[in-house]
Amino acid sequence: MDNPTDELLFECDNGIGVITLNRPERRNAITSTMGESFVKILEQARKRDDIKVLIITGSGEGFCAGADAAGRLKERIGDGGYKALEKSRSELLEPGMIVMPHAIMDLGKPVIAAVNGVAAASGLSLALLCDFRIASEKARFVASWVRIGLMPDAGASYWLPRIVGVDNALKLFYTGEAIDAAEAKRISLVTQVVPHEELMKTALDFAGKIAAMPSVSIELTHRTVYRLFNEELTRQLFNENLAMNICFNTEDFREGTKAFLEKRKPVFKGI
Repeated sequence: MDNPTDELLFECDNGIGVITLNRPERRNAITSTMGESFVKILEQARKRDDIKVLIITGSGEGFCAGADAAGRLKERIGDGGYKALEKSRSELLEPGMIVMPHAIMDLGKPVIAAVNGVAAASGLSLALLCDFRIASEKARFVASWVRIGLMPDAGASYWLPRIVGVDNALKLFYTGEAIDAAEAKRISLVTQVVPHEELMKTALDFAGKIAAMPSVSIELTHRTVYRLFNEELTRQLFNENLAMNICFNTEDFREGTKAFLEKRKPVFKGI
């Protein structure tokens, strides 16, 4: 399989596919190109019977720091207020943050997140979309949308309350505070915590056990378990998209994004 961009790496061996987010200098923050390429890789993996399980991880010190603020968010703030982006009808009807979650959920194959560092905002959403989250002891999890006046996206508002409970999810959503791997394990956000140097070996060993099982049975089990979830998730993804567009129009979003880019504390006004 050809890599559509150097920002994503893909390899497959012994039935295990590994997608590596490859922008270590930006802690693998997601660009628009990465998002589009990610969906293309998932679609190709879905069609390949030799790929029985998928691992998603990051290069360098981060798993994924969320959307690239300098690219994907800065373009939404203009000098006079909210700057509407030019979008095709297709993009308006099915925004990227709806397409990507479904590409993972419709894969029909088990997906393991090997969380090697910070998983923030959309990076946290990406981890939540996986069946299992194996975390390095150096991993950190941050529902950081609120820090720039936004709300959870890419299915986080759906999955996080179901995985850790409503109170734990809302605490993370409301405060934007980071939690370490040990706390993530305590609230069941991650499946397992391992020493950093053992992360990929642990993920590959676990993936190997799944790959050795009858793949038709595994895929049918995956689809059956997630069938009802998928229907509910679709509704929630559109709810998130609507709410996110309201947030984009606020002064607090503009202030939060500018403060983030200028590396200062934001001053929110509730407008």
